Amino acid sequence: MWLQLARAEKSLGHTDATLNAIAKAAQVSPDSGSMLTVLGFSYINLNRIPQAIPSLQRAAKLLPNNYLVQSQLGYCLMTAGQTDAAIGYLRKGASLNSSYGPVWEHLGVAYQKRGRHRNAVDALEKATRLMPTSRYAWNHLAEAYQATGRSADAQRAAARAQQLGGAIAKANKKKA
Repeated sequence: MWLQLARAEKSLGHTDATLNAIAKAAQVSPDSGSMLTVLGFSYINLNRIPQAIPSLQRAAKLLPNNYLVQSQLGYCLMTAGQTDAAIGYLRKGASLNSSYGPVWEHLGVAYQKRGRHRNAVDALEKATRLMPTSRYAWNHLAEAYQATGRSADAQRAAARAQQLGGAIAKANKKKA
């Protein structure tokens, strides 16, 4: 019933009411990893990252082999400044699905925050292989290369990011 209400509220564009209905659905199904995941992802989509953490932590315990739950919990923890905890979840997400590019990017950024620049380079190189058109991944890789003294590689990665940024701007002009 709560999910039906959430769908109806969403169709009307009532963001807060949609979230409230999803929260109620998760509350009446406290052992449903799927419901907790939906609630956590809903908070992420609304850029309410700290609020996503409790439901994703519970979901991660209920769904320990779900790479997306593990990865997104790691992202949320990193964003909230809990970098050490984030690295553990991001590593688990990457081990569960090594072809999921965003987990490698977030892992690389988390490593950068901890000063583990060689680990950051490894993770971000993997991210750019999996997501070759991600301007952000290339920017992060350029920073990691610079931190490890690889200036020429940093310049190439930064140039690639800038090239991608220009391509995005051109595509947006064509749409307008």
